[in-house]
Amino acid sequence: MRKFPILLTLLLSATLLSYSQSTDSIRTAWGHLYYHLYGKGEPVIVLSGGPGNSCLQQAEVAAELGKTHQAVLLEQRGTGLSIPVPMDSTTINLKAAVEDVRLLMDHLHLSKVTIYGHSWGAMLAMNFAVTYPQRVKKLVLACPGYYKFDPGFFTTHINNLRVRMGLREIGRYDSLEKKIAAHQAIKADSVEYNRIIRMSYIYNKTMIDSMLKKIDVAPSNTTMQMLMIQDLNRTHYDLSKTLPRYKGPMYVIGGAQDALSFYTYELKQVHPSAVLYWIQGSGHFPMFEQQKAFFETLKKTLQP
Repeated sequence: MRKFPILLTLLLSATLLSYSQSTDSIRTAWGHLYYHLYGKGEPVIVLSGGPGNSCLQQAEVAAELGKTHQAVLLEQRGTGLSIPVPMDSTTINLKAAVEDVRLLMDHLHLSKVTIYGHSWGAMLAMNFAVTYPQRVKKLVLACPGYYKFDPGFFTTHINNLRVRMGLREIGRYDSLEKKIAAHQAIKADSVEYNRIIRMSYIYNKTMIDSMLKKIDVAPSNTTMQMLMIQDLNRTHYDLSKTLPRYKGPMYVIGGAQDALSFYTYELKQVHPSAVLYWIQGSGHFPMFEQQKAFFETLKKTLQP
């Protein structure tokens, strides 16, 4: 049993190295913070979603960016190889995640940088820009998540997922959710539950199997996810008043059919200077569902 973490580490390293040109880490008080470099040129930090998702989910984006820039794909603390000791609220929280981005920049001698983030990664990017606005050249946000934790937002989020389900899916979703809450679910239940939810996040349902291979390319760290969400609740996470501190360019690429697109409309009200781009025929993962259109738009946002 003790060999499993070692084998997992070797597997993740091999997979990432097949995409990236180099992998390195920064020694910290809690362990090592890993990152992966792609290409050469002006740097762009790449932040994956979740919280708790493997950075592998955005490896294709980093590889594409690496054709014209140097993409720096961060294995966020609590994911992949960047596992802190201890793994608790003292090491997993929003402030620590923001400071890890600063640490990465300092380590790479970057005084100012463009940051790309998807979903939760976009939330982290915005929080970094609020904390260190002078160190952000540009924000590029793909399908950003919450700019604040709000019960109304959460209700809209869940209802937007449910309205995309058929009668059978809603019935199974409700049944499986009860089993999971009662700790009675088996592995097959969790797989089915995840598939139903993911179906609501994509536009072209016939792509579900190929999409799942990319969305769930590596296991998420659910402990990290739980701890980060607890911290966001505890600290009353809200960027509605602080985001205007960031005066630099902000570009938002959204899936036009994303169940979470209402966040982007709300975000535009909070930061009116944000430039919005919509990818038609796409849900929450336009980098997979409409890759050509997404990469063309991403390239446009990175022009000088």
